[in-house]
Amino acid sequence: MYLHDTPSALSGHPAEEPDMPAAAPGVTFRRLRIAGLTATQAGNLTARLSGLAPVRTGWSVNEIERLLFLHTLVDSGRIRS
Repeated sequence: MYLHDTPSALSGHPAEEPDMPAAAPGVTFRRLRIAGLTATQAGNLTARLSGLAPVRTGWSVNEIERLLFLHTLVDSGRIRS
């Protein structure tokens, strides 16, 4: 079967991606660094993939993980925003 023969290609709608857990920010950051990105670039891209806006100085993995943790607490109703 070729890509153009798939039902999603025929209908004009993109195929649904399977629900896969997102990689931990630390893993993503390290992989981006290994791929050659600077710490600032890797931090900003990791943050962007986590739903955060990039910042001039870049995000650290600890900052991203803390904000994701707080977001989870707010979403679960354990703390208010």
